[in-house]
Amino acid sequence: MWRYPEFQIVSKRKGVKKMANPFKKFNGPLLFATMVFTWFSFSAALVAVASEPHHMSAAYDKEGVTPAFIIPLFPQKERDLKNGLPPGMTAYSFWAARGSVAITMVSADKVRLEFSFSGLIPYGVYTLWNVLETEPFKDEPLGEFGAGRHSVVADGSGTAYKVVELNKWPGKEFLLDYHADGRLSQSKGVYPGALWGEFPPEPKK
Repeated sequence: MWRYPEFQIVSKRKGVKKMANPFKKFNGPLLFATMVFTWFSFSAALVAVASEPHHMSAAYDKEGVTPAFIIPLFPQKERDLKNGLPPGMTAYSFWAARGSVAITMVSADKVRLEFSFSGLIPYGVYTLWNVLETEPFKDEPLGEFGAGRHSVVADGSGTAYKVVELNKWPGKEFLLDYHADGRLSQSKGVYPGALWGEFPPEPKK
């Protein structure tokens, strides 16, 4: 017959004191079913995490090298946005973006940058920029210029992944610009600062 264990508290002053079992309000089969359900739910969660693709390690595993740096990316503050917020978009929506970049020195003349973005505008068009100088400001496309090269389009859930390979170490900062009109042009529809990050100095050889 199903027996419930008694819980005890040992006190040097008052000896042993029995406490009511908190599970007595459940019957045996119900408690057993609850434990089984919990175990299966936990196992399913572990399988889901283990099967999730890890984009950040996919590209550099082939060469057997690991990233030298992993840099977090955050939205710029409103006072630093050159063109402000896109019309009709709240600050909360614009600042929902997050990301990171893994920088790998593959060889003396090959640097790989692996970007992972989330919280972007679903199906939004963005461009990646390499900030060379901040005073005075000077930047260039991160990678080759053109559609599908220095640009990235978010999927329906607002996530995106991009790999860029350079023949030199990147500049001082990174900028992700949002193109509200969906066009890759320097027009009024471009809003810099959707994401920003500071590149580390080039490692000494």
